[in-house]
Amino acid sequence: MSTIHDLDRLVRKGVRTKDGNDLGNIIAVDGSNMTIQGRKMLKIPSTYIDFYNGSEVFLTLDIKEAFKYKI
Repeated sequence: MSTIHDLDRLVRKGVRTKDGNDLGNIIAVDGSNMTIQGRKMLKIPSTYIDFYNGSEVFLTLDIKEAFKYKI
């Protein structure tokens, strides 16, 4: 696990919910929000990042909570 100091490093990285669902890839970082494109387009605050393992970002949200950020 690694600490994230520069959110721009996460662009093109995969994102998973705490229940293991694949949300897609981060396509942009705007301030403290990540735009994720997958089955749905999401804009999720970076405060929901649990950890980053070097290839994927894991969130503290489950799939239902994540879809509340649909854009």
